[in-house]
Amino acid sequence: MSIISSLTQFSNPLQAYALVNGLVFDSLTGRALAGQAVVIEDAVIRAICPQAELEQDTPQVDISGQTLLPGLVDVHVHSEDWHAPLFLAHGVTAVRDTGSELNAVLNRRARWNVSASAPRLVCTGPVIDRPGSTWEPITLRVNTPQDARAAVDRLIDAGVDQIKTYVMLDLPCYKAIIDQAHRRGKFVVSHLGRYVDARQAAEAGVNEIEHLSGASEALWWERNQASPDWIWMKLWADMDLERANRLIDVFIERGVWLAITRLMWERMALAADPRLMEHPQRKYLPSALARFWEQYMPHNLAKRSYPKGMPPPTRAARCQQAAGMAIFTAQLAQRGARILIGTDAPLLHLMPGFSFQDELLALWACGFSETALLQAATWGGAQALGLEAEIGSIQPGKQADLLLVAGDPTASLSAMQHIQAVARLGSWQNPAVLLQQAKDYVRLAPEHSSGRLDDTY
Repeated sequence: MSIISSLTQFSNPLQAYALVNGLVFDSLTGRALAGQAVVIEDAVIRAICPQAELEQDTPQVDISGQTLLPGLVDVHVHSEDWHAPLFLAHGVTAVRDTGSELNAVLNRRARWNVSASAPRLVCTGPVIDRPGSTWEPITLRVNTPQDARAAVDRLIDAGVDQIKTYVMLDLPCYKAIIDQAHRRGKFVVSHLGRYVDARQAAEAGVNEIEHLSGASEALWWERNQASPDWIWMKLWADMDLERANRLIDVFIERGVWLAITRLMWERMALAADPRLMEHPQRKYLPSALARFWEQYMPHNLAKRSYPKGMPPPTRAARCQQAAGMAIFTAQLAQRGARILIGTDAPLLHLMPGFSFQDELLALWACGFSETALLQAATWGGAQALGLEAEIGSIQPGKQADLLLVAGDPTASLSAMQHIQAVARLGSWQNPAVLLQQAKDYVRLAPEHSSGRLDDTY
């Protein structure tokens, strides 16, 4: 009997069963433990114990040669319903939507969070920003600190889990958002810009910074302030390790989480790369999303709208930016900064699920260890989403959101490319079946069925 057949018979078990003879990834210590039995009943991890102590009448599933991990957490996505099987097929059992139309994402959260067929969803709703933002359809606009506090209250009262700020905010409005959100017990995620840099955000108490945004402005604050234009890409091209380490000191001292989204920047730089334009992942690409990606092709860049004072980026500028970010990211790895795994899927060439696995490899190439990345992808993500009591580690009482991979990913991340089975709420699913569901969506969907893209982005 195949491993997926053995597991799926327990998807709605009448009694507890145990996974034995494999490795178990301890996301708190970063170790892959041998000789442990993980006991699961219904949607919950009931126990983890030495196999010798397992009750003899407990049914067992042999996972020899494989590693059991907590479900993966993508901390930066913009969700749509068709993403669900792609996330699960790649072991992503929890996601945070960091910018969508409010009612749509609250409705999706209500459906996904009780479903074994979709990942757990945490959301920020619309971003908070001043007028002139890039994504006006999903922006809650503010002009004063009083407006900013009211926007925070409005979103929290509507039911969002966390708050996200965006690029055009001035410092008084930004500080007001941080203060009001924290007064009400909410975690704040920031995509920074010209007027609030990463050092200022960290000192104001932000919990998490996306995309390394605001870092180049903080590294070269004097150039940023002196320029009549927003020149953040050019600033990345001039890397100074002394300045970088001083900024990293602030991140570490303040305990700021960093969702680097390394892959997103690489793919923005290489928008028209034939290897991406002909990538096998595109078989899962709906036509509406293909049209959205077309906006980022070089021949369309001048047609897009950009925030005030930001010139349309050239491919050379994007490549220099990505190179500077790679050096900074390598320094984050060396210094042990608090990182998270986020993808910004489904932005350009970033398919849900696929891009998470690719992001792990992109960060590994910048110097992060396998263990650090796996911890960031599980325990770190759970903490950032405020779900550490429920997911992120294999411990008694936690949700049975799990994945099983062939091999040992703490020795080589290549094991993460070989997912054998995924459990969501204790229900084991076959990645191949999930991928077929995603492919069927593209085949059967009407031309405009993914039509919330304009609202989502």
